[in-house]
Amino acid sequence: MATLVAVFILAACSTQTAPATDVPQPTAEPTAAPTSTPASTPVPYGDFAGAEIPPADPERLAQLTKVLSLVPEGFSSAVYLDIDFLRSNESLGAIINPEVLGLDVALPSIATGLVSRLAVAADFQTRSVVTPFQSDFAIADMLRLAGGFGLQLGGDGPTTYEGHDVWGINVLGTVLAMATADATTGVAASGQSITPAEATALVKGSLDGFDGRSGSILDAPGLSALLANVPSGFAAGVLSQCETLPLFHDVQGLAGCTGVVVSADILPGDLVVFHGLIGFTGEGVALAALRQAAEALESEKELQGSEDLGSRQEDGNVRVRVIVDVAKFAEVFRLFTPGN
Repeated sequence: MATLVAVFILAACSTQTAPATDVPQPTAEPTAAPTSTPASTPVPYGDFAGAEIPPADPERLAQLTKVLSLVPEGFSSAVYLDIDFLRSNESLGAIINPEVLGLDVALPSIATGLVSRLAVAADFQTRSVVTPFQSDFAIADMLRLAGGFGLQLGGDGPTTYEGHDVWGINVLGTVLAMATADATTGVAASGQSITPAEATALVKGSLDGFDGRSGSILDAPGLSALLANVPSGFAAGVLSQCETLPLFHDVQGLAGCTGVVVSADILPGDLVVFHGLIGFTGEGVALAALRQAAEALESEKELQGSEDLGSRQEDGNVRVRVIVDVAKFAEVFRLFTPGN
């Protein structure tokens, strides 16, 4: 199976604002006449130190958490894409999609074309991947439709596990298992050299987390609170283990880090804004990390040609904001991926 590639991210928020550091911006040249005011956006371009960052949209947060609740607690990171949003924006969809990000290995392309939202969680030790998804179709109907285009469903139909249907699937020799969480929400599991029984065990573990019989990635301490305070976007990611991040590549270990959430959203002018929030065990640890974040962002500024970079402390969290041209999405995304 192809190397499992998954991109993961950080995101943003808490309530009280403490010391803040903005990456210096170039001084504007004086002009004879005032320039026109840019159209307002949900994410302000103003001074990041005092900027008000909106929390997650309740409806979109509910969609995100429902999908992530199918990621078992044994997986320490996941990335989420709003496929419907990407399809609605032709230029954005050409640059940012599961194929470009390497996520198409987690779900057959035949099925990927039928989903509205998906998340991908990879275990790099076991080489296994869990892919929760939502569709506008009933899951059973989606599989029947995909079956007409070559998706092979094993056996005589689905088996039942705790009230959920579970299918064995073969795609050009690749073994998968797929299960329904509810009528329009499902989960797929695959892996390198994985057996049908192992794939089935993975989706059952996802269903256990969804139903509350076992933990999910959302049960990591503080992670749900971070998610609730991150502005919603077309992409998001979570990390429950965050000792190493490429953004802090000069640091041996991000001591005291408890979790990371990140979101990405589109801005006018073909720009993308990344909001990241890193949680720490205390304010002192967060303050030390803030200094590291400011230095790291400064070093990345020239490399990425960023429109805006900033970081600030919020109690025991560090918030980061990065605004870049949409064409640089993948490069900036990698700053917030796991070290491996």
